[in-house]
Amino acid sequence: MKEKLKKFRFLLLLIPLGIVIRFVDQKVTQDGFLSTNAISDHYLFIAGLVVIVIGLLAAILYFDKQSNS
Repeated sequence: MKEKLKKFRFLLLLIPLGIVIRFVDQKVTQDGFLSTNAISDHYLFIAGLVVIVIGLLAAILYFDKQSNS
């Protein structure tokens, strides 16, 4: 059972990532989040993307460290 879980643990990253991407896409395209051209909206969008990338890198490094042990 643990062996199967180790094979598919990347799904633990992909499923939440897909949900976040869908949410961001919906906010930007349908709700017109960035259509106002307000600088604060753009900073918020960029900051959110940076936080997501840092979170993904931390998760990837954690899983990589666990697999090397």
